[in-house]
Amino acid sequence: MDMHSAPQAWLSEVFCSVQGEGPLLGVRQIFVRFFGCHRQCAFCDTLASQGARAPVTFAVRTAEGRGGADRRPNPVRPADLVQLCAELDQPRGRLHSISLTGGEPLLQADFLCAALPLLKRRGWKIHLETAGDCVRELERVLPWIDYVTMDIKLPSVTGEPGRWLAHRRFLAGCVRAGRKTAVKVIVSRETSEAELRRAAALVAEVASRVTLVLQPAAPVGRVAAPRPEQLLQWQALALETGLRDVRVIPQIHKLMGQH
Repeated sequence: MDMHSAPQAWLSEVFCSVQGEGPLLGVRQIFVRFFGCHRQCAFCDTLASQGARAPVTFAVRTAEGRGGADRRPNPVRPADLVQLCAELDQPRGRLHSISLTGGEPLLQADFLCAALPLLKRRGWKIHLETAGDCVRELERVLPWIDYVTMDIKLPSVTGEPGRWLAHRRFLAGCVRAGRKTAVKVIVSRETSEAELRRAAALVAEVASRVTLVLQPAAPVGRVAAPRPEQLLQWQALALETGLRDVRVIPQIHKLMGQH
């Protein structure tokens, strides 16, 4: 590969921590947070990954759990990311996977198509965290993905129009490719039961064995956290659609004081 012509990526931060969301909860990962997102969800807690202008530098947090960060220049080349992950994966053997998050990592699919084969060649497994609606970009990167955690975004919570067809196609693509896939739905006090039932039914129709995670929204702006009784009612509602694995999982990393 000609390194001067290799695609480049704009990142927000790279750090090593434990996964705080979804069915991979608690495993040790390197998180690669990509800059840029095509959604403007009301509950977003990574606003630093959005904006019209990409950052000149990104943070690399090497002091585990103690804050502090080095700044490195954007954009990065595929080989740069491989080297950075190698620096953070020391000593080898403790890492479960590398998590691609954001923002929306699939917006930088050209870079991923160049970087992921290099990362896989080093023996790392890849976990994609995504809004679950960039279908064409998903198809390009799926050969190198091991785990997918995709959102189904409820309009009553995000404040944006629903993308039901895209979510269905995205999930079907993951299942068809045999990837270990989970679906996450952020729920708030304002969650519409009709939309939640629609989301659960969509997952059940595509693959009833896929794990559906109901994640309580953290209070942000107009978004209020759901009440405990709401979560129990919504879990029961989702199970009525034929799904076999519906879990309520809050963001554990925030309880640890991690971002």
